[in-house]
Amino acid sequence: MSLFPSTIIIASSLDSAQKEVINILSKNHHQLENNPDLFILSKYSIAAVREIKKFLSQKSFNHESKFVYLPEVNLLNHESQNALLKTLEEPGPNNYFLLTTCKISALLPTIISRCQKIRVTSSIPTSNTKLWPITGSVKKDLDFAATLNSDKSKIKELLEEQLVAYQQKLIKTPDLTTTRIIKKLLFAINLIDSNVDPKSALDYFFLR
Repeated sequence: MSLFPSTIIIASSLDSAQKEVINILSKNHHQLENNPDLFILSKYSIAAVREIKKFLSQKSFNHESKFVYLPEVNLLNHESQNALLKTLEEPGPNNYFLLTTCKISALLPTIISRCQKIRVTSSIPTSNTKLWPITGSVKKDLDFAATLNSDKSKIKELLEEQLVAYQQKLIKTPDLTTTRIIKKLLFAINLIDSNVDPKSALDYFFLR
């Protein structure tokens, strides 16, 4: 299994977030219902968060890994989120956290920074959405970028389309290369949202 210890799924709806969780879990656990190696947070209190630590301290029953699923993690107040931090930082070997939220702004920055982020949007790439060729050659990659930025207003849209495509690729075949590309796409999009010139944001993506 190639998963990050902690992953937060940021979705536009609860249903789409849950589908991604089921997709990930089903690829790693043969049993989802009544699974003794799966902890699902159902109460949003410090006491419930502390139960997670107890769950992770026990040996797994039927699987090599154990999962902690926190749906709508934004429902935890800041005190409960702080209680979650330590376990989130050090989940232990073969222990994985899956968090979902539709309100990322309600989470502590420290929670967000400790998780690999997967964004699920209503935009689903079609067969025409092709992953950009990233060769590692500065000249080739910048030459390719130059073919994309004739209309600066379209650059953010192009980056977001690539983000969705790479996120789906990560879900199907998790690997570090795809993860790095997703991080760069997110950063480039954030640069544009911070009023950085779209062409500069695009060049950043291909240069890093």
